[in-house]
Amino acid sequence: MRTTLYVNRELLEEAMTLAGGRKITEVVNLALSEFVRRRRLEALAAKLGREDFALTLSDLEEMRRDE
Repeated sequence: MRTTLYVNRELLEEAMTLAGGRKITEVVNLALSEFVRRRRLEALAAKLGREDFALTLSDLEEMRRDE
């Protein structure tokens, strides 16, 4: 999908450097993926609380379906 974005040039350049000089599209997609991954981890941590749980892969997949 084509979209016009206005981004902080310094942040974009730093992200591109940290990502190993990838193309802008790759860096933006990587940043979005990382954002989503972190938010999902936060949601999972909130659901689990501070108790130790032994979750199986099927438990995690069911939690994803419930989102």
